[in-house]
Amino acid sequence: MTTAKYSTIAAWSLAIARALSASNIDADALFKRAGLSLSLLEAEPDSRVAIDKMTLLWQAAEQASGSAAFGLTVGQYAYPINFRALGALMLSSDTLAQAFETLPDYAALVSNSAVISLQRTPQLLGFTIIPLNGVEISELAIDAFFASLMLHGKQMIGHSHFVRKIDLLRAAPKSQQAWLDMFGCPVTMAAESNCMWMDRTMLEQTVISKNRHLAQHNEQVVRQYLNKMHALNWQEKTSQGIHALLVNGEPTALKIAQMYNISERSLSRYLKIEGTGFRTLLKLKRQELAHHYLVNTQMPVSILSDTLGYSSVSNFSRSFSQWNGLSPLNYRLQSRG
Repeated sequence: MTTAKYSTIAAWSLAIARALSASNIDADALFKRAGLSLSLLEAEPDSRVAIDKMTLLWQAAEQASGSAAFGLTVGQYAYPINFRALGALMLSSDTLAQAFETLPDYAALVSNSAVISLQRTPQLLGFTIIPLNGVEISELAIDAFFASLMLHGKQMIGHSHFVRKIDLLRAAPKSQQAWLDMFGCPVTMAAESNCMWMDRTMLEQTVISKNRHLAQHNEQVVRQYLNKMHALNWQEKTSQGIHALLVNGEPTALKIAQMYNISERSLSRYLKIEGTGFRTLLKLKRQELAHHYLVNTQMPVSILSDTLGYSSVSNFSRSFSQWNGLSPLNYRLQSRG
């Protein structure tokens, strides 16, 4: 199993392979281009794939297929059974609403490179995916995830009319017809977030088939998997929440607690049990993002200081020098040889 910090379950890569083969494209060759072994992944479908390699694979698949909408095709090959217990847990829920309410708690199994949350209005439930800033996720991956969720839901209640609207961050292509055909509802490109809006009344329909004992067993298996990959602890959840919020303002413990529907006091208690605290995780995340932007981008230090929530460039430079023994500019120069 890969130890990459940001990763996704190998089942997604196998869905890409099936979609490529169905399109008469040599999947094995594309996997090699992305630094992956298709045969090894097929032998270990529960293993993890580093996000940077997955992004390379998505890019190769888009190029080979000649379709910006290829993610929608992949979504049709992401069968619940291929996600092992997580897919079975979803399919064995009492209602589709219960399935979608459960998914954010286990989202790290699918990928720990984005924050998945739910938005609610009186009529709609919004399944939202917020990519972590500085972690590149293919637009096709978002398309595939939404398409697979819709098709999983259709399998559970017999139709897909519960999807009412799709919002996508991706820039609008020349034609949106493929997305309109897939989702059968309005699709907004260049939106403020990636969100699949669903009819709450329809989500409460009883599923076609369910097995309560099987659901309990599957939940236990999923938790064991997540604990093994260390992705369900509150330190990781809080760190991801800070990452998602940092570029839009100062993250607070209260905002993170609200993201996961718990009280600020509970969050503090959970983090204390794990030997850390909110301020410590905020500092570590700032260090991580400062390193990323200084090494991998040309972002001016003044803008980076604002992005990381510092009141002034001098405060940022002082903090950075304490962490690394170098000023941000000297660190950038040294990292580039």
